[in-house]
Amino acid sequence: MTFDPNQLKSKYAPHSTLEEGWTYISVPDDDVIIGIRVAVTKVMKLTTLDGQVAKDPTGTPLFTFQSTNVVRTLTREEYEVEKKRGISK
Repeated sequence: MTFDPNQLKSKYAPHSTLEEGWTYISVPDDDVIIGIRVAVTKVMKLTTLDGQVAKDPTGTPLFTFQSTNVVRTLTREEYEVEKKRGISK
């Protein structure tokens, strides 16, 4: 079943963060490593106007969320130290 996005509403869904992690990107021709982590701050479940849970074509419930992108830059040396210490996760 498909829905018109204009016919959906969102309802706050309490959540717990189970795991967070960093993605590290190497920039060619530069000695910089960019670290990016998404911190989810709010989760909302999508419902139809009559209150039914909205689902995608496979039957999976639909959610939307608010987040903050946390960005940091490291030198290659700093990245290697963090990687060895296990802090980069």
